[in-house]
Amino acid sequence: MSRDSFLVIVIWGILCAIGIVVWNLAVDNPETISYMYYFNLIQIVTSGGASLLCYRTMMVFKPEDKTRTAWGFLSAGLLFWSIGAIVEAIYPLLYQEVHTPFPWYTDIASLMLVLFVLMSLITFKKSVNVNIPRWGWIVSIVVLFVAFGLAFLINMKGFRDLNLLALTVTMAYITLDSILLAMTMAIASILVGGIISHSWGFALAGLFIFYLGDIIYIFLRNIDQPNAGGIVLYLTWPISFGLIAIAATTAYTIYKEFE
Repeated sequence: MSRDSFLVIVIWGILCAIGIVVWNLAVDNPETISYMYYFNLIQIVTSGGASLLCYRTMMVFKPEDKTRTAWGFLSAGLLFWSIGAIVEAIYPLLYQEVHTPFPWYTDIASLMLVLFVLMSLITFKKSVNVNIPRWGWIVSIVVLFVAFGLAFLINMKGFRDLNLLALTVTMAYITLDSILLAMTMAIASILVGGIISHSWGFALAGLFIFYLGDIIYIFLRNIDQPNAGGIVLYLTWPISFGLIAIAATTAYTIYKEFE
């Protein structure tokens, strides 16, 4: 493990540990909204930090290398999320409310992250010039339909109370997140063994956790119970960004060693 990866684990670990303490203190006082300030801060720091590390990794590759573009897309997506988190952090300060309405401008940033991640995975697949095996396609297609079907069924109860815009955004989350999970499985099928799996394996693990957080989030917002996910929901995204950050530092270290 590189020094940078170790620092990521320590910093992310400390931020999450403080988050657990802050959440436990907030549980005893349901009226307080101060805990949201910290969880917004944690998202800004972790997504922004991961974006910077992905950008640093991107810069070590040559301009004509598609791997550079893949890391660039990942960095841009994380930057969108960080900007969205900044916007979300302003809302409680202005309106003295815990949660933003749904949908809101922050949902644009969240969906942009998924789009950029998908572009990153597609570009990465082209960069390694390896065909996805048949079993990888089969698993991915099954995952796509199962993930979409389950997400649709879970959220169907809340559809009745949604206006057209909220329903459209919800379906965008369900569709893009299902595609993201399927694409993650497809890329995982070409990473069995090999040195490249040392870095992108962390990224794929982070994307899987990100998918879980997104699906839980959209379900709880639809039933108007955003706090029902507890501390687990609030930490899924920082942990996923931490794993992507480790992927970036690992790829950076590997490239420098073989340069």
